[in-house]
Amino acid sequence: MTQVICYNDFRVILISNLVLTKKLLRFKGETMAMEYYTPGVYVEEISSGAKPMTAAPTHIVGFLGETRTGRLNRPIMVTSWTQYFDEFIGYKLQDKITPRGTIEKDIDGNNIQEEVPYDKVTGLDWGVYVFFANGGAKCHVVSANHIADNSAKIESLKEELTKQETLVAKAKDKEKDALKKKVSDIKAQIESASVVNSNNTKELIGHDGGPGKRTGLTCFKDVGEVAILVAPGVVSPAVQQEMLAYAEGANIFTILDAPKTLEGLKEHGLTDDLNGLAGLSAKCASKQSAVYFPWVSTYDASTDSNTLVAPSGFVAGIYARVDNERGVFKAPANEGVNLATSLAYTLSDTEQESLNMNGVNVIRDFSDKGIVVWGARTTVSMIDAEWRYINVRRLFNMIEKSIEMGTQWAVFEPNDEKLWIALKSNTTAFLSRLYKAGAFAGANESEGFFVKCGPETNPQENVDAGIVTVEIGIAPVKPAEFVVFKIAQKAPQDT
Repeated sequence: MTQVICYNDFRVILISNLVLTKKLLRFKGETMAMEYYTPGVYVEEISSGAKPMTAAPTHIVGFLGETRTGRLNRPIMVTSWTQYFDEFIGYKLQDKITPRGTIEKDIDGNNIQEEVPYDKVTGLDWGVYVFFANGGAKCHVVSANHIADNSAKIESLKEELTKQETLVAKAKDKEKDALKKKVSDIKAQIESASVVNSNNTKELIGHDGGPGKRTGLTCFKDVGEVAILVAPGVVSPAVQQEMLAYAEGANIFTILDAPKTLEGLKEHGLTDDLNGLAGLSAKCASKQSAVYFPWVSTYDASTDSNTLVAPSGFVAGIYARVDNERGVFKAPANEGVNLATSLAYTLSDTEQESLNMNGVNVIRDFSDKGIVVWGARTTVSMIDAEWRYINVRRLFNMIEKSIEMGTQWAVFEPNDEKLWIALKSNTTAFLSRLYKAGAFAGANESEGFFVKCGPETNPQENVDAGIVTVEIGIAPVKPAEFVVFKIAQKAPQDT
């Protein structure tokens, strides 16, 4: 007896007690024909067709600068301050407390001079240090230049200073003025020799010679997971413009430092006051950037003194912390700055007003909550309201990167309705998870986002050209930047 049972795409032919099965399985564009001739049990793995998308990382930072040692022009993945110290500072320490550290001592308390190059700290050193202290977990570091070793020169100047100070103490009154001037000149030379040479614009910008031959900023082309670009303490207009161009092209975000002092604004062609600072965002206008002011003072345990550090390293760590604790959709503001002891400038509400409206984010010191980041705007705040807020721009960066990575499987698939349904389904599932996490506004998912992929987005001429189009609209949550309470007097009998 022969019985034929047909059900959708399955056809089972029963012949007496022998079962021969021929299946033609179609699922979301996947076709697989299988034939069996020998009786037995067959176990097969069949794809469900679902290809879940995962969120692209948003907290991984690319650091650019110069170091004392370490490999040049190679992106080095760093996941802890200890690892950075070993790679880019490179001398043995007992306690790796700060970028200066504490030199290891022998059993008799004498300093071990092995592998101790000299005592000089770069902006990159401090930037990475405060990044990890503020919540950073992973970064890629590119050292574009090794700073010069002026330790011998400094020691010689210190010896000469001691000698001249001794002469001042013994000199007669008419000789002291000349000797004091000489002492002052020597101190100025020591200070100058102790400052890291900032004339490194060419090395930081670098050159793209292709894979394995890139230098400076272009080295980050070899690292696909960097989402934030930082060059701590680098305020050169030329370097900052290159960083902006790179960030726009790579669709990543960059954090820029304002100059350490207002006088430094002159290098940008601006006046050395708050009005000039307010104009800095116009010089650095980009939907992929934010500027922070002022520099932050932090304690250096090895010298028992405070030192000013560029804000970008602190802020990059705060971005990472907020991303991990709340999500990239939360504005990285009203967040405490770890290790901050004071600020280079203390601003009032009135002084911040113009800076905030022009897209310069201020770090403030409040008596009730300490030192916090008190701004969340991009540098196009005044000219492009659509991209006014940092969290909105970075949320879109994440979604775009996630979709790019999560739909690679669709390339060269048959461009038909089955593909459209799969793309729409997978994208909708991904955005639904973001909506439930709080990334989108709206009382329900249909108000928070939409996904379209069908005949209306893929006319025949596009199909013939090999193009499949998915249209996505999202309603991102925006920060409550101004919280307003309206209060009025009420008569006792009023309800």
